[in-house]
Amino acid sequence: MKTMVWNRLLVFMMISTVMGVSVKTSEAEDVYKIQTMEDVVVTATRTTERIMDVPVTTEVITREKIEMSGATHVGDLIGKYITGHYHKYNGLLSPVGLRGFRTDAHGDDVKGHVLILVDGHRIGTGNAAKLNVDRIERIEVIKGPASALYGSAAMGGVINLITRKGQGKPSLTLSGDYGSFNYYKGRVSGEGEVNERFRFHAVTSYEDVDDYDDPKFGTVYNTWETKKNFGMNLSYALTSNHELRLGGNYADLTGGYPSWANFMTYGGYVKSARQNYDKSHGYADLEYNGDFFDKAVHWRALGYHLWDRNHWNYGSPDPESDQTKYTDTTWGTDHQFTWNTAPWNTLVFGLNLEKLEKESSGVSGGQPAAPFTPGMEYNSQAYFLQDALDVWNNRVNIVGAVRYDRFELTTRKPKTGTFASFVEKDEAYNHTSPKLGIGIKFLDELLRVRGNVGQGFKSPSADQLSAQYKTNTNVTYVGNPDLDPETSLTYEIGFDIFHDLLTFRTAYFHTDYKDKIVQTTTTLNGQRAVTWRNSGDAKIAGFDLNLAWAMGRTFHWPLGLSLWSNVTFNTTKKDEETNKDLKYISDYEVKSGLDLQYNGFSAQLSYVLVGPQMIDNWDTWPATTEKKESFNFWDMTLRYRFANHWEVRGSVLNLFNDRVEWVRGYLMPKRNYLVGVSYTF
Repeated sequence: MKTMVWNRLLVFMMISTVMGVSVKTSEAEDVYKIQTMEDVVVTATRTTERIMDVPVTTEVITREKIEMSGATHVGDLIGKYITGHYHKYNGLLSPVGLRGFRTDAHGDDVKGHVLILVDGHRIGTGNAAKLNVDRIERIEVIKGPASALYGSAAMGGVINLITRKGQGKPSLTLSGDYGSFNYYKGRVSGEGEVNERFRFHAVTSYEDVDDYDDPKFGTVYNTWETKKNFGMNLSYALTSNHELRLGGNYADLTGGYPSWANFMTYGGYVKSARQNYDKSHGYADLEYNGDFFDKAVHWRALGYHLWDRNHWNYGSPDPESDQTKYTDTTWGTDHQFTWNTAPWNTLVFGLNLEKLEKESSGVSGGQPAAPFTPGMEYNSQAYFLQDALDVWNNRVNIVGAVRYDRFELTTRKPKTGTFASFVEKDEAYNHTSPKLGIGIKFLDELLRVRGNVGQGFKSPSADQLSAQYKTNTNVTYVGNPDLDPETSLTYEIGFDIFHDLLTFRTAYFHTDYKDKIVQTTTTLNGQRAVTWRNSGDAKIAGFDLNLAWAMGRTFHWPLGLSLWSNVTFNTTKKDEETNKDLKYISDYEVKSGLDLQYNGFSAQLSYVLVGPQMIDNWDTWPATTEKKESFNFWDMTLRYRFANHWEVRGSVLNLFNDRVEWVRGYLMPKRNYLVGVSYTF
């Protein structure tokens, strides 16, 4: 009952804001800044642009919101602030989604339909739970297809993690946190501008938590986690027009995942469960930025190395006797040239080269065994071109882009296991992705009307195209070289109101999803074989709404108080072949909150509501489809900075002890607490 009262109060405040708020100008200091048209983003066009000049739906999670979230990884940030889809399991696994698409359920970067970047290049995983928040300055989220600039997987959108580079006088911060379930975290960070040429940001942390309790079953045994993180950015200005940056992060991530006593009844967890994992992850990048021809041409060059491990031990007394291990290693380079051909025209062109190798191995009964999937190799080359026109005194912004991708994919024999036969085959294909957007501003940029259309795609995996092997249990896998990539064609129309005190944005989107790749069976040499085919089309449509209101300045209050709300309604989500609802797309999502600042005190009260969705129920084989009902929860965070050096903070997560179930059967923690203190030298 208490939760229902709060829900109704927040809905009333949102409706009052949209229907009838009297917005006044104010000379008071903007202590809590809402997003305005002057805020800049880089992901939507690969160039620095005002958000008002970008015609695609763009959302930003600022550093302030990261600090107020109570979240320790990117997955929980997306779950709290961005509407789309969050698929959180216990066991440090959190795929994330946008516009009806999501990253791969097991975090495989190249198999996802949403792309996660760090500082503009692939981060090497689709598992957002692996990504620590300590180094992130802000997160830019592009909703809708972005394959015209970023290639495969950018069907539902792009999530770009922009890291902290260091600013201000050099400083050192010591930080400690303690919370429910014996959670503790120690962190040391430093940043600053050493001189006019050199700046840095570095952070290292150790984080540990025991098994948590959920509101229904009590202790969820074997959900412990241990995280060790280190990351840095070192930037050096060679001259006023040329700068180098060396950055990277390494995360040692280990933990356990639980077992149900009975999957058919969900009656409780097995206390003696021993399954555990190593999901460590890392990357390093070297970036050069240079201006030429009196700053008319800018060259950004990136070289990067990505490394991602997914290692499962399946609970044997000897942890080495039953396990599967996958390790992805990527080398890549990305070059972008930005040419300001005229004050009203910017041309962007560039190329991307990548090589990814997936090594796989397994052990069963103490003996080397074949893993679930073979090894794979991906070689890709891409070329992209974008033209941005700002005409009629920047009242009209037109952006068109196109990208050409070529892939050479190979299925490799795993490092372990015996096979009746295994042929390592290569297959190649190419794909072109276009995009066009336009924004028109009225009333001295108070109002903007915008629209865009674009194509997204996801490449078939190497085994889907080129597998040719038979296991020692006589199961044959054969790739389909005639597979087409999965594609989506999306058009979007919307309007935005940007005012110093009130921002309101809304958009209608419609996506035609084609050539979904599914596993099937065929006959090869008179025997049954597993293969893949393109199957059917689907339609996804709905509305996005974003609201931010600087209430404190509107009413001339001597504090910063802001109301924000992000809402998505998925009005259409149909499989055209079966005429049934697509799975794992909720009917609606609401993510709202109140932010408050006064002198050194900050507070956030946030609310998440996830509507019903169709899901698979794996209690039986084959799975049945059923409806998963809605759920909601509240979080609250308080922070206080004082004496120029100290900060104390506290969070209450799942404030009303609700049943939070992002995935059926995987309940999240009951009401839990977190307190911390920091000192900056």
